[in-house]
Amino acid sequence: MLRYLAVVSLSSFLLSNVAAQSQKAYTVNELISMALESSPQVLAARDQSKAVKGQLSTARAIPNPEFEIGTGQQRSVTGPLTVGNVSSWSVVQPLDMPYTRFPRVNAAEATLRAAEATRIAFEIETISKVQQRFYELMRREAEAKANEEDLNLTKQIRDRMQVRYDVGETARFELIRSQTEFLNAQIAAESSKLRVEQARSALRQVVGHALPANYVVVIEQPKVETLPALNILLSEIQAQSPELQKAKADVEASESRLSFEKNARLPKLAFKASQYNDPNFTDRLYGLQISIPIWDFKGGQIAEAEANASKARNQLNAQSQSLEQQLETAYKLYQMAGYQVKVLEQEVVQLAASAQKIAEVSYRYGERGMLEYLDAQRTFRAARNDFIRARFDLASVTTEIQRLRANPDWVAKIESNK
Repeated sequence: MLRYLAVVSLSSFLLSNVAAQSQKAYTVNELISMALESSPQVLAARDQSKAVKGQLSTARAIPNPEFEIGTGQQRSVTGPLTVGNVSSWSVVQPLDMPYTRFPRVNAAEATLRAAEATRIAFEIETISKVQQRFYELMRREAEAKANEEDLNLTKQIRDRMQVRYDVGETARFELIRSQTEFLNAQIAAESSKLRVEQARSALRQVVGHALPANYVVVIEQPKVETLPALNILLSEIQAQSPELQKAKADVEASESRLSFEKNARLPKLAFKASQYNDPNFTDRLYGLQISIPIWDFKGGQIAEAEANASKARNQLNAQSQSLEQQLETAYKLYQMAGYQVKVLEQEVVQLAASAQKIAEVSYRYGERGMLEYLDAQRTFRAARNDFIRARFDLASVTTEIQRLRANPDWVAKIESNK
């Protein structure tokens, strides 16, 4: 029985290892494609775009004719008139006048452009969120790996100090200091594992539940991208930003609606043809029906449309100023983070690593004490952690700038997935 249980346990262990090894590892591009296919906000924006396309088709439609058919009998009441059946028919075709049709269609076309811009903005924001969460996970895993290395190193130091203390070669103070460093490293390692799980959950929340709970990602270091100058980015925002394109389309739609309401005060025309048949005569009539605005001059509708047009123009100006301010702030952070990465990578981390090695060698040869070695190690850990943070901060702010400028590569990816 025990042998059987051992065989079963070994088989389960081997199967789990095989499954873990065969599990698919997702790249950031695959996660983006998955998010674009399953994000509720993206799907809702696409549905809204389809609905607006239906509204455009409705705005372009020609009014339907109206038919009327009647039949009855003619009877004499006062004199010798012919008695028989009578019938009549009429058709009325409303005329879609250009002064109301063109503004109506233009407003629907602008609304469709606004819906398409909203959809693209949602999808760009989704790409940005996935990249942000992905690099956040990469950062937390890098910190966890570094903290695990610190834990192993401090454990070795603590064990070595315990041996030296047991044989009377060091003071208890240094043993306590090494134990404290080990406990701090242990706390940092456990905390970093928790942050990794939090980052994994945040990434899965953005991508969607189509991503398995125990997913694996391909480890990618953030790419160092050189962005254009600020003035070029500002001009790209004015030309490419879907948020500004939406605001501009809203202005066009509101102005077209205002023109429609003003032109709606003009007479409406309809062509009418009718025929009346009785036992003695057949009457045919042709003419125009004219709807003249005598009582309703569309004052309320025009005032509302004027207010909406003014509101749309103000929102466009506010959106433009907001995007420019966001870009300027993000660009300053980009320059700051780039400088930090350069200094930390080329100078601070290397100098701290060299100081740690020198302190370690000096400690082994008895030239320096444990406290100096621990201080050098702590300085190196702080510099290394600052470098990890600065590198991923640079990736994060770069992603934000790409979102604001509506990176053409992202837009091409969106259209290909569409």
